[in-house]
Amino acid sequence: MGLYMLLALVSAVAMASSGVIARLSGLAAAELTFYRLAVGALCLLLLLLASGKLAVLKTKPDWRIGLNGVLLASFMLCFLSAIQYISLANAIMLVYLAPPLSAVVAHGLLQEKLDLPDTGLIALSFLGFAMLQQFQFQLVLDAAQLPGLLFGLLSLLAYSGFLLLNRRPQPGHSQLQRTFYQLLIGACCVLPFLSGMALPTSDSLLWIALAGIFPGFLAIYCAIVALQHLSTRVYATLAYLEPVTVILAGWLLFAEQLSVLQGAGVLLIMLTGLMLALRHKPAKVVAQALTKVEQQFAPLADPANTTQVAEPEKT
Repeated sequence: MGLYMLLALVSAVAMASSGVIARLSGLAAAELTFYRLAVGALCLLLLLLASGKLAVLKTKPDWRIGLNGVLLASFMLCFLSAIQYISLANAIMLVYLAPPLSAVVAHGLLQEKLDLPDTGLIALSFLGFAMLQQFQFQLVLDAAQLPGLLFGLLSLLAYSGFLLLNRRPQPGHSQLQRTFYQLLIGACCVLPFLSGMALPTSDSLLWIALAGIFPGFLAIYCAIVALQHLSTRVYATLAYLEPVTVILAGWLLFAEQLSVLQGAGVLLIMLTGLMLALRHKPAKVVAQALTKVEQQFAPLADPANTTQVAEPEKT
């Protein structure tokens, strides 16, 4: 389980890098989303070509993969639309209701039972996230902010759907194949919003490549692999490392102030993630594999013990 928790953390940090890239590159939000998905798919295609695994893409994607690609693009585009009507803090607060919501839905639909300690840790991680936002959730339900609220809720639902559908993939579809088609379908969904996009300049090529590699390919692939092996409740808590990374990046790279409340939120999120890591045992598949390896190598590690066991059988 430790490997998959590490992948979830890598995904969260890579996902957070999109904010830094957007700020330094000057790319428009819709353009950055398209490059993030399209170049991410291209990076994965090149990786498959170099490793000789291109054949994994021959398997026809099923409806779950197609829907996940749509949800991936919808989550990003609805969030960008929401911040045009409501504050960034309110939009982020709505979107990051998705991890705990997904854990609750998984409890009912996927038989991932939530016990009291896990529920408490999820609640603490969300409290830490609210502390990062300095509890600035002041959404007024008037005509001006109503579209932002609707887009924020759609982004929340799309993100939750993306998390839950990737928990139950078809056995015949590899993680590389699922990642490629989700990125590709997501990029196609963004195309209608790019009617006025100009060709990239030479100065923006580096940022486009970084957007495709880190918040595109690396973030989505690690998320898909981690979701297949981690319970939704564990992934939900680890996902809050993304806003932690955003806050710390603003503090380190852009000299933004980090309040005492935000610092306490950072520590609380890290503490809840550590407590989950210590509390949960390895996933069944990993545990079974480790047991088989131990059984195979036990005679080699202790040949004297094998002899002692064999002697009573002869008598």
